[in-house]
Formats: sequence, structure tokens, C-alpha cells
Amino acid sequence: MERFKKPLPILLTLPSFTRILPSVLLVAVLLTGCGKVDISWTEDVALQDGTLLVVRRGAQGKKLGEIGGSGGWENTQMTLEIESPKLATNPPIWSERWVPMLLDYDAPTKEWFVVATFYMCTDWYDLGRPKLPYIAFRSKGGRWEQVPLSPELYGRKANLLTGPRSGGEPKHVTIEDKTLRGEHASKEYKQVVSSWHTAC
Repeated sequence: MERFKKPLPILLTLPSFTRILPSVLLVAVLLTGCGKVDISWTEDVALQDGTLLVVRRGAQGKKLGEIGGSGGWENTQMTLEIESPKLATNPPIWSERWVPMLLDYDAPTKEWFVVATFYMCTDWYDLGRPKLPYIAFRSKGGRWEQVPLSPELYGRKANLLTGPRSGGEPKHVTIEDKTLRGEHASKEYKQVVSSWHTAC
């Protein structure tokens, strides 16, 4: 009578498992981590009155179209903080989903303001399909509040970098750097326009 054969102990399969484990983990990391964007840099900013600032910028998001090409990226959070000069009158850190394009100080009201924009159609839909691609904010009482865009800002040129690269920016971005890169940007990202047509 043939003796019953017992199954091999599970421990005998561990060597093969441990050989493929690093590959499995690598694939998992690539699938979950390669699409993330998390960058920071400082940049020079000129206010309308000629004052020069250094601001610290941060951007988080996810890359798009990675298979077969570099594609673009979608921001999920942008931050903006005045690094120099450090004054008691500086506004708090601005942190929003949108892309800041203009930072300045309104002397009569003693308020800082930011004009931000967006790139994705989904953002336009989420904002209620506004006539212009902008969201305005003012610092009031130590915090930022969303406010209607003032027509007085029509024609004002952007003084912030609006197209950060998903792969990262130089440690410091100068005004000259932004001028060169802005030459190929659409008009609505170079200045606050009073009319706009979307393809969304």
C-alpha cells in the first residue's frame, strides 16, 4: 500500500517568496508614488510700488499622462509665504487649491491680496463656471478671505510663477526667469484679463 504523501511545509516556499518580494514592493511603490508632486522654491516678487520681496512657494499635486510621455500635472495645494522682509504687517501663509499669479499690497485698505487662477476644466466647474479664470483673496484679521475680483485689477500683470514644473524648480526663481518662461504662457496667465473664452 502506497504511503500517503504529506504536503511540503510552507516554510520551504519562503526562499522563492523572499526573492520576489523586493520586486513586488518596487512595483507597488512605483504605482503609488511616481505620480505625486511635492515641490518648493523661493522666488523674487516685485510689487506695483516697486517693493521687492522674496516669497516661499510650495506645490503639491499629481502627475497626469505618465505612460508614454511626461504629460502635465494637476495641483491639489499651493502655498505662498513672504520670506523677506519679515515684517509684522506681512500676511499669513496663503494655502489654497488654486495657482497664485498676483500678490500685492493695497495701501488704502492696508490689506494684502492674491489673485489666483486654475488650469483644469474640473476646477472651472467646481467654481461654478465663472466668466473669468480667477479667484481673489484678501487678508483680513489675520486670515485670508475669498472676495469678488475687483475690475480695478484688469490689466495687472502677474508677478508670481504660474507654471511650476512637476519635476521641481531651481532653489530660487528670479524675475528674469519668470519673464523668459512667461513668454509662451497664455494671456490670461500673464495678466488679469477682462474677457475670456474657455474650451471646457
